[in-house]
Amino acid sequence: MKGLLPIALAIALVTSVSAGELKIVTVDLQRLLSEYERAKEAGKQLKEKQVSFQKELEGLRLEARQLAGETEELQKLSLDNALSATEREAKRKAFEIKLVDFRAFEVRYDTVRAQREAELQTFASQTNKRIVDDVLSVTRSIGDKHGVNLILNASRSNPITSDVLYSKGMEDITEQVLASLNTRK
Repeated sequence: MKGLLPIALAIALVTSVSAGELKIVTVDLQRLLSEYERAKEAGKQLKEKQVSFQKELEGLRLEARQLAGETEELQKLSLDNALSATEREAKRKAFEIKLVDFRAFEVRYDTVRAQREAELQTFASQTNKRIVDDVLSVTRSIGDKHGVNLILNASRSNPITSDVLYSKGMEDITEQVLASLNTRK
């Protein structure tokens, strides 16, 4: 189905462009997205956020291990027959309080983890949208300047993701788009 779309578009354009010449060019979208400086920077920012998130979670996991150890120790002491009944009862109460604290911590950990994952997802989604919008805007602009009727995605490095399997004598505007993208501020 995906392979039929470019053919259908080409046929539609051929029939709709009656007076003028049909001009079709290709662009390597995958290359644009991988070599665009803002995309590279966004990738670095996402990595930094992921590392920060992992460090925060590791700190929380360390705190959880400590709390679990304290809870386990209090439970053992509350069952220790070497202690007096009064001491065991005091340890049992302390254990119950610590267990409540531990469960509250687990909820807090899950909440923080879910929030950070949502933040990462939102950041990645918004950033990706901005980058794709930039690439498409510049690609359209260059296509308009050159009187292009149709721009096809022709990925050289991964033809499976491409909308073009073969093109002969067709102009590729990837370099122009990339240069324009990387000179924009």
